[in-house]
Amino acid sequence: MAEKSVTAEKLAELDQALNGCRTLLILIHDYPDPDAIASGFAFAHFVNKRYHIRTRIAYGGLITRAENRAMVQQLKIHMTHTSKLRWKRHKWIALLDTQPSFGNHSLPPDVTPHIVIDHHETAGPVDTPFSDIRLGYGACATVIFEYLREAGVDIPAPVATAIAFAIRTETQELGRDARDEDLQAYLQVYPKANKRKIAKIANPKLPHSYFLTLKTALSEARTFRHLAHVHLGNVESPEIISQVADLLLRHSGIGWSLATGRFNRQLYLSLRASHPKANAGNVLRKIIGNFGTGGGHGTMAGGRIPFNGDEPQQWNRLEHLVNQRFLRALGYKKDSVWKQLIE
Repeated sequence: MAEKSVTAEKLAELDQALNGCRTLLILIHDYPDPDAIASGFAFAHFVNKRYHIRTRIAYGGLITRAENRAMVQQLKIHMTHTSKLRWKRHKWIALLDTQPSFGNHSLPPDVTPHIVIDHHETAGPVDTPFSDIRLGYGACATVIFEYLREAGVDIPAPVATAIAFAIRTETQELGRDARDEDLQAYLQVYPKANKRKIAKIANPKLPHSYFLTLKTALSEARTFRHLAHVHLGNVESPEIISQVADLLLRHSGIGWSLATGRFNRQLYLSLRASHPKANAGNVLRKIIGNFGTGGGHGTMAGGRIPFNGDEPQQWNRLEHLVNQRFLRALGYKKDSVWKQLIE
């Protein structure tokens, strides 16, 4: 008798976990990226077709990155901001592409989700009725695809398009943290995807604020050996911070990049690494310590530190501390001298 796959076992568990559910709130993380958006969209389709459950996708924060806005618009993905939710009405909640302890979502601290599906390294035990944490997977959307395939649920073009774009962006064209499961998922959904919409999503018009931030990033970036960092100061949305971290990592000779930005009395951090065996999630937790929350996996991680200071000097001190912890986490002296990326 053939051994059951992990997905088959998890699907059987999910069948039991959703027994009796009629309405499911699908919560993705704040400032959702394509992987979170696609995971919520695909999972909503899955539970509706397999269990005939009504769903609602919700997120906190903002969706300001041009590609993410284009994805929602082009694929007509309906999502609700958490500020419009009445939490007491939602007894069944699925948390996707994040975990209860990460702090990058808007789930109230006194609410326990029924389902957690993610691919990031856990910061601790996930105490929920159902959890599926696929460490090593490049994208959470790949996990949802495997549910769809295992259950024999048809994947319509909009869902296929979302999954394909999510895997492409989350793994940087299948070159970062991607494994065979991600490749197989991409190859199976891509033929069903709408290629014109993928092109429109991937190449949207960019706002003027993007170029202003890019100017700041290039002028303020600093390097030390194979490390690069930049503090962007106040940003319109935390989404731009990860874009800048990705950009710095592309500089020749840079193996680690860290970008931060100030938003709503919090310092947001985005960390990137080029080595496939780097543990960015662990390094980020060393940088943040007990000051805030964060999570990630091999080559990418993100987090935030709540901060009540008002004076620029107070923010500067916090950013300087982040610099020191970044150096120490990677084995360097905290007083090492940084130099400008562009002289």
